[in-house]
Amino acid sequence: MQFDTNTTLISITTLLAVVGLQFLVFWTRDRRSTWLGWFGGTFLLCAASLLFYLLPPKGMEFVHYGCGNALRLAAFAFLWQDTRVFAGRRPDLPMVVLCLTVWLALCSVPAFLASVEARVIGSSLFIIAFLVLSAWELWRDRHEELPSRYPAITVYLSFAACVALRIPLVGLAPFPLGAQPVEGIWLAAFGLVAIAHATFLAGFTMSMTRERRELEQRHFALSDPLTGLLNRRAFLDHAALVARRRKGGREPLSVLVLDLDNFKSINDRHGHEAGDQMLQHFADIARATTRSTDLLYRMGGEEFCFVLPDTGPTEAKAIAERLRTRFSGSGIFAGDAAVGATVSIGLACADHAGFDLELLLAAGDAAVYEAKARGRNQTVIANADTLALARPAPRPRIAVA
Repeated sequence: MQFDTNTTLISITTLLAVVGLQFLVFWTRDRRSTWLGWFGGTFLLCAASLLFYLLPPKGMEFVHYGCGNALRLAAFAFLWQDTRVFAGRRPDLPMVVLCLTVWLALCSVPAFLASVEARVIGSSLFIIAFLVLSAWELWRDRHEELPSRYPAITVYLSFAACVALRIPLVGLAPFPLGAQPVEGIWLAAFGLVAIAHATFLAGFTMSMTRERRELEQRHFALSDPLTGLLNRRAFLDHAALVARRRKGGREPLSVLVLDLDNFKSINDRHGHEAGDQMLQHFADIARATTRSTDLLYRMGGEEFCFVLPDTGPTEAKAIAERLRTRFSGSGIFAGDAAVGATVSIGLACADHAGFDLELLLAAGDAAVYEAKARGRNQTVIANADTLALARPAPRPRIAVA
């Protein structure tokens, strides 16, 4: 079976261009997803680079081999920038310009331009680097739970491995796999491999975009719009999950229940805008004081609850005291007036209240009452006396020290 080289090139070019235009349309419909525009640019640049193969190379070697390959390298550089933008990082355009400049400088050397082997190896090394960098950008943000992330990384590395095969086969296989004279069947086979990888990447890119949007919607539903902390609904959802994970376990778990002192007076004297600003200020200090593994909830009004996994009472009290001290020593400005506030904290540990997160919350809440009764702006650890004071008829399951 014979494959006409020009027909194969035109078919591959058309397919790449169509996919590129589709992604540009997707981008116009979702302008926040700027990576879709970069991804569309990747396909369009790659399609444009293949058109150079239709030009007669004789007398136009630099345009044919130098500029044509430069466009193809730019396409893979765009692929790298696409993953950077997807990860929320700025495009590294100076590095892209530097790589293309190096390639064009190499092609200005007659010996390099005349050597098919040198061009195949050189362009392959650039493409491999861009593909590996693309996989690396996705790997760096693996904490964002997107199911399609790892399959996409696998496709990037698989494509890099296929391109790497060109280097040992440079003197054996026909172009584009090696440096021997082009054959239609080899061009079609290599084009099929490239299209297959591009198709998978396109699918996984769209999947990751959709998964991120769904993740954002779930986060919005479970977060407090004022402070950005998790809300009461999130606490109730997570309570059952924490209980299942800890069933039969021995890892410590601590809960801080926090209530801003005299918060109503801030609203009455300085207005609700100042009150909102104070809540945001407290949330900022809480995020800076706690750890990335801690779960921070705004339960409503000026009441908060922090769940500290794998944390015993000593370490939990240290975190609570650090937060309390930092918050009491800071403040906000309401107009020209400096406004400060304090926080009362109740601490309950799994050693005291078993494994039920809601019972820990009740124990910590009782300790907050005790902290306020003692004069506010302090941390109290839940115990039997605290529960008796705050809960006239506490449930027997709550055990206290």
